[in-house]
Amino acid sequence: MIKRRLVEFGVICFVLTWVPWGVLGVLGANPDEGAGSLVFALAASGPSLAALVMWLRYRERRRVVRWSLVWPVAAVVLGALPPLVACAVMGDLPALPDHAASVISGAGGLLGAAAYTFLAGPVAEEFGWRGYVQPRLRGYFGLLGTTLVLGAVWGVWHVPLYFLPGTGQQDDGLFTQQGLTFFLELFPLTLVMLFVSERLRGGVPAAILLHAAWNLTQELVPPLGHGVWVEFLVLTAVAAALLTSWTPVRRGRRVAA
Repeated sequence: MIKRRLVEFGVICFVLTWVPWGVLGVLGANPDEGAGSLVFALAASGPSLAALVMWLRYRERRRVVRWSLVWPVAAVVLGALPPLVACAVMGDLPALPDHAASVISGAGGLLGAAAYTFLAGPVAEEFGWRGYVQPRLRGYFGLLGTTLVLGAVWGVWHVPLYFLPGTGQQDDGLFTQQGLTFFLELFPLTLVMLFVSERLRGGVPAAILLHAAWNLTQELVPPLGHGVWVEFLVLTAVAAALLTSWTPVRRGRRVAA
């Protein structure tokens, strides 16, 4: 039953996203202007929209979030740390204030930057990936299995962006160090999101906050260049540390991942 519903979610999600993105690509429409921006935004919301369809169709119970100060702080720190460390290692910290100010100004100010950061990616995706898919995968796989499967699906879902003019991914290129590290980072990032959403019981809000902190910090720091490998190594080290220290608790028993 769960497997069938996961497949159903996947079909709905990829159709909602890939078809509109493909149409934009064929028409050569600008995803940042006019009707193209609306179509692009709706398509980018494919994961969360697919989760909404599944929840409405099957009336499945959603997990309860444990509200505390722990997971919000953890989500922000864990999301912002790797890009900031990479920026420091590359010696670009002095240039960070001017670059950040330029990015914020281009987004229409601090409020505009914050709104875009939360909506474009975190809210559009996380109700699907972390809210619907993740807990159902955990019924079949341990931490590593869930990380590998969800990280791979998450990466494949992004592939059309590398062929859609006007996107940051298309500017970076698929077969570059930026393209390679983008996909590699999704695996440790998936595990870190597992930690804040499941272990700290922050649920979807924690995943949204971490995703937003990750995206915003990457935008605010100057372009990392070869520093993307430093970012990847730091993120992987963080994920490894969380994995080795995490023994999930179920039904009063401590069980191995």
